[in-house]
Amino acid sequence: MKHILILLAMVAALTACGHRASDGNAQQFAVDSIGLDREDSTTCIKISVDWPTSGNKALQDSIRQYICEELAVKPYEEGKPEAKIYDDGKSAIEATSKENYEFMQTRKEEANSEGWGQGMQFSLYINILKMDESDTYVTYLSKNEGFMGGAHGYALATGQTFRKSDGKRIGYSTEYNQETESFEIKNQTLFADTKSPKLAALIKEGVRSYFTDFDEDVSSDERLKDILNGVDDVNNIPLPSDAPCFTKEGLSFCYQQYEIAPYAVGLISFTIPYAEIRPFLTADAQDLIK
Repeated sequence: MKHILILLAMVAALTACGHRASDGNAQQFAVDSIGLDREDSTTCIKISVDWPTSGNKALQDSIRQYICEELAVKPYEEGKPEAKIYDDGKSAIEATSKENYEFMQTRKEEANSEGWGQGMQFSLYINILKMDESDTYVTYLSKNEGFMGGAHGYALATGQTFRKSDGKRIGYSTEYNQETESFEIKNQTLFADTKSPKLAALIKEGVRSYFTDFDEDVSSDERLKDILNGVDDVNNIPLPSDAPCFTKEGLSFCYQQYEIAPYAVGLISFTIPYAEIRPFLTADAQDLIK
């Protein structure tokens, strides 16, 4: 079973490949791999994006909007900022680099005035790349990581699947509810029933497999619960705050740092084969794996 973290490394290796098109795909979806590096003694910013250049216009527009939304994400701020939609990828990453560089310079000045941060290099690495493609869908992977001061850095990894025919996003969005201290699922187009006990059972075993692959003994539900955080019932582990995405191996799940486990555990990720997950998908989602 391959984890999404392995796919991250595979995708990152493709950033130097330049213009790429899908082999034998009638819609001829293609992207241009563009990047920007900016580094000095105090700050390092590196951004890589697979910007759609041809194919179904609705699909291109949908993916470009997604890329701009991901570029607008600021892990150092609460809430989801409004994204500016750019017509070309170069302008998008240049604006993102400039905005974040200015923030990090201000942050460094504040840190130094408070007596810390001397000699530290703040960093930001953003990769928004095409992870997978079939005749029916395109999946993107967005990875945002860096260091803005504090005890350690941060890392976010999310995926998004788009229906090729019209660019529709197959997945869901979430909003954090302060009162219930949980994520509420919105715009759900992936699962037929998010409360299905059988789906919950698959998720539990997927989470267990993540630890098993690293030789962690979680054979019992009690041990699995001990290693997780904020999970009262391992038979009802919540869906990830970011929707699972479609890959050749199956539906890939990824939980963010601290979401259901301590920071040291990393990004809990696993893949459920389509043969197992298919009965729990919506009609739109099932159509992607015919």
